[in-house]
Amino acid sequence: MEDFSDMLLLTLGRRNMTVEDRISKLPNDLLLKIMSLLNTKQAVQTCVLSKRWKPLWQSLPNLDFNFDTFPFQQETDDEDKEEVEMKMCSFSNFISQVLFRRCPTDLVKVCVQSHIYDPHCFLVDGLLCYAVKHNVQQLTFHSRSDCQYLFPESFWTCQSLTSLELKGSDWMPMKLPTLLACPALKSLHLSHFSAAGPNFEPTAFSGCPNLETLQLFDILAVGSEGLCIDALKLTSLVLSFASLRHGKVEIYAPRLTTFKYSGIPPIVCLTDHLASVDDVYFDIKTLGFKRNEEEYVLRLINTLNEFRHAKSLTLSSSTVQSTIVLIFSSTLAWKLIQKRRQIEKEN
Repeated sequence: MEDFSDMLLLTLGRRNMTVEDRISKLPNDLLLKIMSLLNTKQAVQTCVLSKRWKPLWQSLPNLDFNFDTFPFQQETDDEDKEEVEMKMCSFSNFISQVLFRRCPTDLVKVCVQSHIYDPHCFLVDGLLCYAVKHNVQQLTFHSRSDCQYLFPESFWTCQSLTSLELKGSDWMPMKLPTLLACPALKSLHLSHFSAAGPNFEPTAFSGCPNLETLQLFDILAVGSEGLCIDALKLTSLVLSFASLRHGKVEIYAPRLTTFKYSGIPPIVCLTDHLASVDDVYFDIKTLGFKRNEEEYVLRLINTLNEFRHAKSLTLSSSTVQSTIVLIFSSTLAWKLIQKRRQIEKEN
């Protein structure tokens, strides 16, 4: 993308050209779509090309603030905390200037990928509140922080969001609200979060009645009350557990057609047998424990049985291996117990 932006700036910035500048004669809507493909800083830099281009960036429908790809004036050592802090200050200042100078038009898409340190949390708050206020439709937020970031309350009740992707850091899970109430939301992608704790409600997703696609990756924990996915319009569901030895997932989605699961043997309970399911995929991870093997075999079998109406069932190689090992070990243990009982009875 940087090569494209450099080419655009070089082409439009040339002086004394005899070739007609046809790009600048394109309608604003088309130019803004082209500029939205660039990093936001590169899009802003087009303002130096001519008077025609000077105010154009202020109406960008898409904003992309990515700390890793941000074109800083000079390279710095990411291991040096002082240099990283300087980069964060530069990055934060740019974001604040863009929001301050931008025209008050609605936003289509906002992407934020950045480290978040305490001194800069207020800016992230301001950016998210700005996006909500300007009716953002699609939002992607990736945080790499050693502290837990708390989203503004207004963010969880955004009326305009249709697509939302949130990803916490590997070492700090994301904190979810008691209830996610986004009535227009159709696609939700969450990664690195915990579905447990006193402030988490099992029915947290019930406030999104139009949800069609739900992807939950690297779920760290599920509370004693379990996780309830109640979505009447849901057609695609992906569940991936980073670590789950206990807990239950209850699914009520009468229109579900695609289901994918990754993790250790789950407790998945359907409130209704889903005749509409077409494709089911299981990727069962190798178990790291030896106790209660029979219980987990039963859970796995019962879970697979829940999806017996599926037209297509795919098991990964690790799933087949884990299933065979579990069933074999459980069967062998049961036979040994029966034989021991028989010997004791004979004696």
